[in-house]
Amino acid sequence: MAQILTYPHGIKYRTSDWGNQVKQGTGGSIPCKASIYSATSSQTTNGETWYGDSIGVSTYSFNDANNNPFNQPNSGTSQKGLHYHYRTSKNGARHARYFDIGDLGGVSHGNTVGSSARSSWLREVTALWFLVNGHDCTTTRGCYAHIEKAALRYRDPNGRLAIYKVTQKLGDINCEFDGWSGTRGTGKAMFGYALPSSLRNTVCNGNYRFLGVRVQLLLRRDDGGTTTDTLQCGISGIRLGLGTNPTDSFNTTNKRALVGRGDCTWQDFRESNMWLETR
Repeated sequence: MAQILTYPHGIKYRTSDWGNQVKQGTGGSIPCKASIYSATSSQTTNGETWYGDSIGVSTYSFNDANNNPFNQPNSGTSQKGLHYHYRTSKNGARHARYFDIGDLGGVSHGNTVGSSARSSWLREVTALWFLVNGHDCTTTRGCYAHIEKAALRYRDPNGRLAIYKVTQKLGDINCEFDGWSGTRGTGKAMFGYALPSSLRNTVCNGNYRFLGVRVQLLLRRDDGGTTTDTLQCGISGIRLGLGTNPTDSFNTTNKRALVGRGDCTWQDFRESNMWLETR
């Protein structure tokens, strides 16, 4: 039987039974356009600098489950999702790259969102969740994978692109501003961050429509030595949190939001006649 993508309203997710909480996305059932922008230059926008280091390799695919950032199950070490990787023997190596998932990748805050832009245009999106891995990361010499920061991207009520950083920790792993919380090895860590409360009210009470996400991955090697090590950071199982208080414990009884097809143009979008994704 065909299913419709939905997200629970007003709750957090949990690491246990992760893959069963949200519809699988590898068949194309995702909340935004199936597009990824891998930055190779930096951008300062809305008071925030996002880095696009030219060093390192980006790997992702919407046709390969192991490299698909919307692959929901918490699978083994072959599943790295969207990942950034590099080999180095440099002491104190730091390499950061941001990725825009969804339409208008690399576009700055305040630019016009045209009528041909594509998304599900979901309302009340206030939190971002995913699983983080450093499966290929060397487990010695201070080698770690980090999520440096992340943001949600919207079409604002004036038809402009809004990029808002998520800053309230809900999950297990820390962003850089909460103190380093890196990962490496066989496990996956749960990332969950929400917009600050003042912005959650603005987004939910205004006509802010979800366009996509922005995530900055950081590769780090602290120690010396001449051995060449692998640094790798990946994300999978991307999903969204909704509402002014997306902080209650996970349950299956809260109301859920229907998510339209992620490839609907703004020109064609109508709440009274939504394009639903049922693959």
